[in-house]
Amino acid sequence: MLQTGIVQRIQPNNTAEVKIIRQSSCGDNCASCGLCPNRTSLVEAANDIHAAVGDTVIIDMTDKKILGAAFLVYIVPLIMLIAGYCIGDIFFSREAFRILTGFAIMGISFMIIILIDKKMKHQYTHQIVKIINSLD
Repeated sequence: MLQTGIVQRIQPNNTAEVKIIRQSSCGDNCASCGLCPNRTSLVEAANDIHAAVGDTVIIDMTDKKILGAAFLVYIVPLIMLIAGYCIGDIFFSREAFRILTGFAIMGISFMIIILIDKKMKHQYTHQIVKIINSLD
């Protein structure tokens, strides 16, 4: 996925903070619905091509990594909720306990996802691939 952004700050570890405008799901006509109040976002991107502050750049993050992260964050907790309910069905006869077991296991999955995120954060960074407009 390619996005355009402006370099805001250079980090000492060969990365840069890039301000991007997120793509909307309503066809980039946000004035029509008003549901996208803040479409800008700061992301960290590897700066192997040595972009400078103020440069307009193209950044890339592979679709495979984006889909993997989305699956981890959205689908895995849902699967764990259902699995937790099924486990609760084995041990409890009351519906409330089954539901609570489902939510407890889903909560545990969120904690595991947070730990995975901390360990694998470097794999999901963006990469600056091209400088469009340099201030130099």
